[in-house]
Amino acid sequence: MTTRNNDHVAVIGGGIIGLCSAYFLEQAGFRVTVIERDLIGSGSARGNGGQIVPADPLPAPGMVADGLKHWFSPSSAFFINPKSIFALAPFLTRFALHSNRRTFLASYRKLDQLNSLTTQLFDEMAGAGVGTEFTPSGNLKAFRERSNAVAARESTQELAALGLTGAPGELLDTRALHCLEPSLGDDARWGFLRPDVRWGDPSRFIDQLAEHLRGKDVRLVEHSDVTAITESDQGVRTTTSTGEQVYSAVLVAAGPWSKALVHTAGSKISLVSGKGYSFTVRPELMPKFTVLLGEAHVGATPLDQKRLRIAGTMEFGAGSSINQARIDAIAVAAEPFLSGIDWSARTDDWAGPRPMTPDGLPYIGRIGRSNRMFVATGHNMLGLSLGPATGQLIAHLMRGSIGDAELSSFAVNR
Repeated sequence: MTTRNNDHVAVIGGGIIGLCSAYFLEQAGFRVTVIERDLIGSGSARGNGGQIVPADPLPAPGMVADGLKHWFSPSSAFFINPKSIFALAPFLTRFALHSNRRTFLASYRKLDQLNSLTTQLFDEMAGAGVGTEFTPSGNLKAFRERSNAVAARESTQELAALGLTGAPGELLDTRALHCLEPSLGDDARWGFLRPDVRWGDPSRFIDQLAEHLRGKDVRLVEHSDVTAITESDQGVRTTTSTGEQVYSAVLVAAGPWSKALVHTAGSKISLVSGKGYSFTVRPELMPKFTVLLGEAHVGATPLDQKRLRIAGTMEFGAGSSINQARIDAIAVAAEPFLSGIDWSARTDDWAGPRPMTPDGLPYIGRIGRSNRMFVATGHNMLGLSLGPATGQLIAHLMRGSIGDAELSSFAVNR
């Protein structure tokens, strides 16, 4: 049995994945309620790097060998809290097994099912007034060392030859790089432009999406923490901090909190929280592109004409609070790559949890064998990029217009 178009479905989670899913579920004819434990757009929805890119899996060739040199350094771009190493061991073991060339390319091809929908769906949503302020000028990758720029560009060229991403621009030396982007600093010496990237303020996207949903009579419920979902002949009962409700179907899209909810439904997923950081600076000259600061492993995205978001790092097993040392480390790493910025005047320090999977692929599909309980989570650092494609595909599955086989790459039991 599949859910009928006029059924009332609940989406648990008011982040990017949950709201995008609600958008396409409403479009498919469902009556939709979104239930959020905090505020709409909390979690990682508003504080992320604001880039819409061809999604690639995080476990990649060299990740383990390179990472072991720095994983336990508090200032590194990829940090693992030594106190959590035993709890994280199963996840990290599976992550390591996926960090090879063959598996990376296989996972990239699977993600292409989502990537291939991205441009079309963001265009369609912009036509409906959602995501109208994203800029399509591309991502400029800037490096200190020529060898790193060449390696990154060759990797992009290889993926482009496989049809998995757009072709990179030509390799730029210091003069050409700074002519293209005058806001760069002395450590930006080599680089190239990757044209197939949009960027903007993710918070503005969330606001437009929430406004659109309210206009379509989608109910957005805040400060309601769902603690369990249970299926019966009548539907799916949600147990929340504010009461119980039965829905025809439920979609769990609660980021890192999805793991516990899926468990209450009788299934398990491998999911851990990877904390990311960002803050805001006000440069004298705003970049014309979103810029990847290569060796710093930091991204810089203009939010408007005055605010530049600096985002980066991955932190496992370190709690939910902001570690000021991590913010400081990002600033120190980014400073030589950008000019005209008072780094001591930074504002809007932020940290948020990303739902990380050991193979770098999200979970999109039904929970167990249920015809009423579904999940969409585990998008790692790519929720903004993959939100619309995920939303459309899960809506198709819940409506019954596609089957499980078409989402087998992202199944809970893969």
